[in-house]
Amino acid sequence: MIFPDWLDRPHGEVNLDEEAARFRSEQPGLFEAGKNPLLDPAACQRMIDAMQRRLGIDWSWGGYLENRSNLWRGSYLGASGAFLHLGIDLNLPQGTRVAASFEARVILVDEDADHEGGWGTRVFLDARGLIFIYAHLESPSVAPGDRLKPGQIVAAIGGPPQNGNWHPHLHVQAMRAELFHELLLDRFSELDGYGLAAEQETLARDFPDPAPYLGLV
Repeated sequence: MIFPDWLDRPHGEVNLDEEAARFRSEQPGLFEAGKNPLLDPAACQRMIDAMQRRLGIDWSWGGYLENRSNLWRGSYLGASGAFLHLGIDLNLPQGTRVAASFEARVILVDEDADHEGGWGTRVFLDARGLIFIYAHLESPSVAPGDRLKPGQIVAAIGGPPQNGNWHPHLHVQAMRAELFHELLLDRFSELDGYGLAAEQETLARDFPDPAPYLGLV
């Protein structure tokens, strides 16, 4: 289980872009003059808390290949139109411990200091022919070269602004190992958690759904 302290807590899969549309219809005054209050991590967290109460769950996950043009309207993604989410987000409080779900080798631990939509602290795991990115973290407890067993603690969920200034959540993204090494050598700054909807078929091959590897489906 990726969250050992939440083993018995009810959870469910959600679509945050649909929730953003619902929130906008219920709170139209917050969106006056073209504003998107969900770009504020605290406001986004209030939306998620209300969603989870409505669904009767304590934490939520989802977002693979989700078009988030409602959720992140007005964000840095608007310049490219790349609103297609390439991983999954797991919505739990800051400080929640994150564990490995499978045997893996740590190949990189780094820090993206961008507080306007960055990754925050990242841990990269090599396993099963894929590279898994765990992002928006704090307090990593592993280092490159470590070999992890299932259940071993990797880090904790971070909070804004150090996590890229998002609401507290864990972003997990899988990618083909060959693509990772190509980007690492030549274009590492291009690595992002979002892509263009027009390229969905290619992106689905390059960034497979990580949920089955985490035991979520």
